[in-house]
Amino acid sequence: SSVLRLKSSCRGSCWEHNIAAFAMARTAAARFIAQRQPRKQVFLGISLALVAFRALNFVCPPKSLETGVPATAQAAQPAQLKPASPSAVTPASEEAPSSPMMMTSLTAMPLMYIAANKGVSSLTSRGGKSLRRSTAAPEDVRGEVTGVVLPVLAALAGWLAVMYGIQHALIDVPFLTGNQYEYFPIIATFIAGYAVIVLEEQTEINKAATALVLGVLIWALVGTGVDMSAANFDTAIKETLEDVSEVVFFLLGALTIVEIMDAHKGFDIITKVIQAKTQKELLVIIGVLTFLLSSVLNNLTVVIVMISLLQKLVKDEDFRMKLGGLVVVASNAGGAWTPIGDITTTMLYIGGQVTTVPLLANLFVPSVLCLVGTLGYEYIQMDDKPFERDPASAEDGEVPNGQAVVFWGGLFGMITVPVFTALTQCPAWSGMMLVLGLLGLITSLLHGPEDEKYSLKGALTRVEVPDALFFLGVLFAVGGLERVGLLKEFAVQLSSLVPYDALVAILLGFASAVVDNVPLVQASIEMFHEPMDDPLWQLVALSAGTGGSMLAVGSVAGVTLMGLEHVGFLWYMRRISPWAALGFAAGIGSYALQRMLVPQ
Repeated sequence: SSVLRLKSSCRGSCWEHNIAAFAMARTAAARFIAQRQPRKQVFLGISLALVAFRALNFVCPPKSLETGVPATAQAAQPAQLKPASPSAVTPASEEAPSSPMMMTSLTAMPLMYIAANKGVSSLTSRGGKSLRRSTAAPEDVRGEVTGVVLPVLAALAGWLAVMYGIQHALIDVPFLTGNQYEYFPIIATFIAGYAVIVLEEQTEINKAATALVLGVLIWALVGTGVDMSAANFDTAIKETLEDVSEVVFFLLGALTIVEIMDAHKGFDIITKVIQAKTQKELLVIIGVLTFLLSSVLNNLTVVIVMISLLQKLVKDEDFRMKLGGLVVVASNAGGAWTPIGDITTTMLYIGGQVTTVPLLANLFVPSVLCLVGTLGYEYIQMDDKPFERDPASAEDGEVPNGQAVVFWGGLFGMITVPVFTALTQCPAWSGMMLVLGLLGLITSLLHGPEDEKYSLKGALTRVEVPDALFFLGVLFAVGGLERVGLLKEFAVQLSSLVPYDALVAILLGFASAVVDNVPLVQASIEMFHEPMDDPLWQLVALSAGTGGSMLAVGSVAGVTLMGLEHVGFLWYMRRISPWAALGFAAGIGSYALQRMLVPQ
């Protein structure tokens, strides 16, 4: 009866009937999901899609556009098609125009369905009882397929159909004009994909899988909807894949080196030296050590080493994740004040915007205060209870052959990768692979071929490949936004709206908490034309380098923490983001005060 009333309401053309249709659709959805009737759920999904298209005023392709070319011919040539403005499309009826709220309701449907079907009760809980069981009966598995998998796949297909229709002016959206039709589906898909990653714990959808789908779909929408020649598209996607692959290969090399060091119990050498008795003492030691290491090492390397160390040292999972969040903040703060510590400062150094001595002199104190603000907040909030070590780390056991050689050799090799890159002009990933190869050679000489636990082959079987795939998907998606100029356009629009360049630089720091800071810094290089070592360039380096700590997806360090410690986005936002924001404010405020007291 609900479906019949739904169908009856859809016949109306007024806004009130559309609202009533959506209300009944939600009611019917709740009833059918509660009753666990898969066939009705599928039928309901089809009905909801029809209602959504009806509410959007979906129209057929026009017989002709202003150019006089048939719409079907234009749709057959997506590379040459330019979305028409809303006025160029002849509506199928004279009914009331659609509203942005209707579009929002449609784009939220996949997430709403998943959340309702999975029984989301809290968006702030970390983990939670799994709704799927490995010992499910065959009929339960069939129910999952028909009640969850098929509707989600149908929602994804419907999303792509709507996005394609918007790009090619088949769907009229009142608040879009001109080439906004080309870019709106790309931005909407990026936001929706990020939302699924954020809700990983609630939807139980693996974030690596979501990131891979998101990365490919962004480029699919670029290829089918953006006015770009085939040659330019081929060049753009290959260059993006090259940049992303360098990061992924660097990550795989570093993870494998750490696995070899761990197999030889190399981290026991460090854990025995750390004599912290309380959690507060360990908090200070980890923060200072990470800050110093990140000033001379790549942030990615520092985070991998420090998280691996904490996993061997700390038993309490919640406390270990807090320390992991501190590692992210400390590594970003430590890399902001040296030319080789962070990719953003390296970009400014290579581009001639900053030089070594002024950068060190002006950003060291703000970077330290950025760490102190974060560390101090957590230090005050934390109980000074005894620090509980992981029992496995306290067991001496048998020391593998070559423990010291493998650990110090691997650590020294990772530290000297920037030196190798500077001397040979080779990319950083090649230096990491060289260290991995040399370490594999050493372990082959130390152990027999039958002992794979300590070998390169055995280490590769233990590496978390989903972490690398998560990196690949996220960076590939962000690269798509960068190649079509959306991130640069965002920075330009921000600069036009904000009258002060210093405030723009600070806001770029907040923006770097959401997207990668590399394209934002590149956009600032193209926007600003201040001379070398101008305070604005130093502010850009500080803001972009430390602002990414405020969200888990805002920096390579945060994404690494999510992969290695399986930290959720919402957990990070609740437990780490407040004091990361406090540290960011302390760093920016101290730099402004420093400029007032010691003007150049």
